[in-house]
Amino acid sequence: MQMRALCLNDQKKGYPARRIIDSHVHMAFPMALDDTARFVQSYITYFGLDGLVLLSLPHSNRAQATDPFNALKALYLKRLFSSRRVYVFGGLYHHFDRRDSPEGFVHQLEQMRLLGCDGLKMLLGKPPLRLRLGVGLDDPLLEGAWRWCEKERFPVTLHLGDPAPFWRGQGAQYTGAAPSLEKLRAETENVLMRHPELDLTLCHFYFMADEPKRALKFMRAHKNVSFDLTPGSEMYYSFSQDTAFWSDFFLENETRILFGTDSDNWDSPADIRKCERSFSYPFNLVRNALEGKAPFRFEDMDYGELTPLRLTEQALQSIYSQNLLRRLGDPRPVDGEMLRRVARHALSMYRSGKIEEGDAQRQQLEAKNLEQIASGLI
Repeated sequence: MQMRALCLNDQKKGYPARRIIDSHVHMAFPMALDDTARFVQSYITYFGLDGLVLLSLPHSNRAQATDPFNALKALYLKRLFSSRRVYVFGGLYHHFDRRDSPEGFVHQLEQMRLLGCDGLKMLLGKPPLRLRLGVGLDDPLLEGAWRWCEKERFPVTLHLGDPAPFWRGQGAQYTGAAPSLEKLRAETENVLMRHPELDLTLCHFYFMADEPKRALKFMRAHKNVSFDLTPGSEMYYSFSQDTAFWSDFFLENETRILFGTDSDNWDSPADIRKCERSFSYPFNLVRNALEGKAPFRFEDMDYGELTPLRLTEQALQSIYSQNLLRRLGDPRPVDGEMLRRVARHALSMYRSGKIEEGDAQRQQLEAKNLEQIASGLI
């Protein structure tokens, strides 16, 4: 194997150099495109990444945080970093009313792929968004999208649920009409029963790290499903409670677990060394848990000393990069002319007042970003 140079993070933390692709990176924070590009460059450089996946979110879990053309910005960055291994997962735009249709979602998927997206990111399993949708993930409204993704082997990354304590106790966030974690899981399993060949990755370990036997049973029942390792720190506490079980689990499923951090472009340091302050917590939490040599502590919450899983070299290589490469292959090319054309159309919608999400300052920022994409200047 060819030796890889140590990046700044490896040097500081004492990690060996490894080929790592971050499968879960967002660009949801309102920011000028040039600043987001600096974030991508700094993030790749500081952590020595072989690549990353930008997950587009037209909707967040907050009703007013809508970015209808988030995927266009991600595709622009994909072209800008064409010499890097950058992937883009698009997201379905919802009106959350009768304008939504199965045929409309399939059309969005077809256009998404033509533009150069490598897969679909869905946040509809987040309880506030699922409540806003008003129907289950297994509803006929979404059936066409699931069927299309299964048939076309278009990978899907789905956020489903949240940590179980969000529904119980004094600090519970979800009460009343919000769907329960069990209901959300039942909807997901209905989809998988209907579409067993669907290439589905469930974020945050499907929020099942506190149910080890159930997680193992689920993975054995659904052979085309993967989990990603994006924190929730609570799941790493769970791993440490029974390292023998979880080490065996990871080895049994080493080809179906993906490295990811859930990083976002909320900061764009000009000095890449500031990445340690901005982004190192989730990145190094995952690495410590998988390959650390000694007990460690969280940076954001004190669970006490935790024990790493100390996975095999083959398992680490699979999780850090090989599984994603096998899943996605090379990034799809971006159709530059189509991207510019769609950006011009989106810009006209902003200028004519047809886009109402966000305040005037946010709309001005997004219109400027679209102007940059429409100009075609990379």
